Amino acid sequence: MLNSPKKICDFAKKVLYGNNLELKLIAPDNFLLESGPGNRDIKINAYDNGQGVSEASQNMAEDYERSWKNSKFDAPLFPGRPENLSFVRPQKSGRSRFPGRALLGDERARGLVLHFFANHELLALELMALALLKWPEAPDGFRGGLVQTMVEEQNHMRLYLGRMQDLKVEFGEAPLNAFFWNSMKDLSSPMEFAAAMSMTFEQANLDFALHYERLFRIEGDVATADIMRRVRLEEIGHIKHGVVWFERWRPKCERLFKEWQETLQWPMTPARAKGMIFDRDGRVSAGLPLEYIDELEVHNQSKGRPPRVFWFNPGCEQEVEAGNLSWTPPKPIQALTADYASLMGFLGHKSDIVVLGQIPSVPFLQSLDRLGFEIPEFVLQKDIQTLVSRKFSRLEPWGWSPVSRKFFEPLVARVIGQNMEADRTPPTAASSIFSKSVAADMRVKMSLDDIVTLRPKTREGVDSALSALRSASPTDMVVFKAPFSASGRGMIRLKNGVMSEKDWTWIKSNIDQHGFILAEPWLDKWVDLSAHVDISRDGAVKFVGFTRFLTDHRGQYQGHILGRQFDDLGAEFLKRWHAKNGWQQTLQQTVTSVGHEAFGLGYTGPLGIDAFVYRSDDDLRLRPLLEINPRWSMGRIALAITPRLAPKRCGLWIHVSVNEAKKIGHSNFSDLVAALDQSHPSIIEAHGLVKTINQGVFSLNDPETAKQSVALLIVGHDLAECSAVVSRQLID
Repeated sequence: MLNSPKKICDFAKKVLYGNNLELKLIAPDNFLLESGPGNRDIKINAYDNGQGVSEASQNMAEDYERSWKNSKFDAPLFPGRPENLSFVRPQKSGRSRFPGRALLGDERARGLVLHFFANHELLALELMALALLKWPEAPDGFRGGLVQTMVEEQNHMRLYLGRMQDLKVEFGEAPLNAFFWNSMKDLSSPMEFAAAMSMTFEQANLDFALHYERLFRIEGDVATADIMRRVRLEEIGHIKHGVVWFERWRPKCERLFKEWQETLQWPMTPARAKGMIFDRDGRVSAGLPLEYIDELEVHNQSKGRPPRVFWFNPGCEQEVEAGNLSWTPPKPIQALTADYASLMGFLGHKSDIVVLGQIPSVPFLQSLDRLGFEIPEFVLQKDIQTLVSRKFSRLEPWGWSPVSRKFFEPLVARVIGQNMEADRTPPTAASSIFSKSVAADMRVKMSLDDIVTLRPKTREGVDSALSALRSASPTDMVVFKAPFSASGRGMIRLKNGVMSEKDWTWIKSNIDQHGFILAEPWLDKWVDLSAHVDISRDGAVKFVGFTRFLTDHRGQYQGHILGRQFDDLGAEFLKRWHAKNGWQQTLQQTVTSVGHEAFGLGYTGPLGIDAFVYRSDDDLRLRPLLEINPRWSMGRIALAITPRLAPKRCGLWIHVSVNEAKKIGHSNFSDLVAALDQSHPSIIEAHGLVKTINQGVFSLNDPETAKQSVALLIVGHDLAECSAVVSRQLID
């Protein structure tokens, strides 16, 4: 019979250095805890959890902390293991495939799931043994709690190994990786260890244990499910031990979540404290406060996949036009940036990053999570330097410009492979792809329509354009456009050939700056459309989709229609849209051709074109290319949101200003959203882990922090129902 160790140091050394698994799993009956001045021997048999810590231990906390910082114990490169359980190099083994849900009917697949958990238990034992040896001066209660945790982890290990044997799986037959060992072996204090082990590594086990307990019961494997249930219940105590001690040691200058996050050493992150589901009840039982639990639930971060980094600079056209860093965004652009920066999150994956000026509130992020949206990692702009040690797959501003290049400068060297430069062409009206002049040239080159675009350069030229283009306009209006603008801004319409001095001053300023102004007839527009592609670095152009957007009588952007976006347009539109060589095919061919042309000008990345259907001589016609948007766009966000809508549902995306909200009696946006929810209650359906929206009114940006504008998504059976909600609640 193998001897049970009597002292903590002996126990820890056998677990850390032993190459016999059976020896590693021998628990001490009653052990002696060597700690404190003079190497006092204290007999402990259960958790202290910080509640019964001796007065001497509490009084000497500062001495302990100094001893942690001066610890001279060197962690081994790897813990001792029998040869069949040694770590393997990732490049030789690859990642072991974790059995998916569909395979769990097979007993060996269930055994391989337990193999994964057994490896985690063994790693936890070895890391806790390392902590005991590394910080012998840590408080008695902390060390005693670690030993008790290890005893329970040993029991978990035996349960896993026994059940794996029943399921014909041998421990060591799947690759064992050293990620958690490498991540935690060099931690510098017990506080860091409590943050990484109890509050991260073991906290995630709550989710894994509950998730697989449910799945195993569904499969009728009661024995394995009962093991997972026991593990989960005991993990609650393990987490609580770490929470109590972390709370005792942390500075308490910030929220618990923030100080825990800042204590974690990369690559350990809060995202590693979560599994496939979120065990809220288990966390409450472990003593974690609700504020912390809420914040963790909506926090995401890459666990290895190099993320994309998104940043919202909606004034990118003007930034390119300026050609330098001196351009100051006008107040409307500043307000747009502040209120809508988080919309970039809809474009990314939960492991991507959105850099912005203010982190959205937890209640707002919870609302998005309930709708089934993936929440990315949010990082404050002022903290962008904290990202310089990480690697990224791409940098994704709203649009590339001198300003966005400067903003991303600290991260460029961390991008894997080639990243930039998008829109490498000189930022002038004549050559930049951002310029409406380039779109006009492409219309001529592709023979897309016979609508004339003039470029007058003088007062006489402007007068001549007014006279010539009025006859081509069914509205008797001519529109003059600045070469650089977006969302219907940067243009004026002149009716009946009349131009005021104010109009001429604006036109002249553009001629003086760019050498010309763009002039076109103002058509009788009926429906606004857009088409979108992605242009890869090798020049491949991938079609992404169509959207229908809304503009006011001046052509300024107001929102989008999602899902059933064409239902209200009638049979004639649908016939022309779906016909062979019809509008749908024409628009897709046009955006693809524009994509190839854009690549020839040096652009890669997301690109969209604006188009519209207009009335002319009692007929409907398609203008397949109005403007080019060589950047992300609200249309791309609309396409990203659409999959969350239930089948055969319509979504109406509109923007409400603070003045509009006040006009209808709401002092803030939160009250407005609450009132709309009452009139059009939310209906969300879950299909496994997938959620869809059947009905309701939802804010797409944070109503708690928005100052000037809120983006609302109204979901209903059709556009008429969505529009009725707007009429009842938003029109005075």
